[in-house]
Amino acid sequence: MSWQRLCGIAEIPKDGMLQFTAADGTDVLLLSSGSTRYACQAQCPHLDTPLAEGMFDGSTLTCHLHLWQWDIESGDPKGLAELPLACYEVKEEGDILYVQTDS
Repeated sequence: MSWQRLCGIAEIPKDGMLQFTAADGTDVLLLSSGSTRYACQAQCPHLDTPLAEGMFDGSTLTCHLHLWQWDIESGDPKGLAELPLACYEVKEEGDILYVQTDS
């Protein structure tokens, strides 16, 4: 595994989320909550719905289609969700965000 450059910190909406494709082809959803950044798989594990179209309250990510929810720090399912969410490590160097996927 290696660190992959995704974007500049300023590209992520404050307290929001945006989808990117890493150099290895992994679709990654970057989320911002205050000064903390998170990264997870970009598609819902239920029906491959884009999670960027969902809702994020700073700690819980919700798929808009079937209301599955996950703890964004661990990827653990909450409420109705039956499958975990793959989460990736994020690091900041200067004003650039990097992610380490499993690929």
